Amino acid sequence: MEWYAPLTVMPAIGLIILSTSNFIVALNNELVEMEMSDTPNEVVIELKLAQLKRLGIANSSLYGALLCFLVAGLSSALFSGPSFPKYSMVGGVVLTTFALIFLFIHALKAVRIRHKRFKLK
Repeated sequence: MEWYAPLTVMPAIGLIILSTSNFIVALNNELVEMEMSDTPNEVVIELKLAQLKRLGIANSSLYGALLCFLVAGLSSALFSGPSFPKYSMVGGVVLTTFALIFLFIHALKAVRIRHKRFKLK
């Protein structure tokens, strides 16, 4: 494995982190708006807080994946041992997959929460 191979994945994960951070900011703003309303819907607020937790877990996993890919690239460039960079790459792929599963769940549940907020069936 070339030393630069794990580093080529980092910009893509960075874009996913940026997108997830934008979701978190929008969700925070929506929660503040809902809490300030005259009749806050506690059920929807609880669901949105759970959604915020899922996004936080996904974002943390993406940061961990970035760290794994960075360590894999740097260790393969600096050291000759082939095992550690491969394990670090596998760790990065596992963490990225974990984060994408959480983002997939977020996308599915966001529609249901939106329906509950506007009292649609």
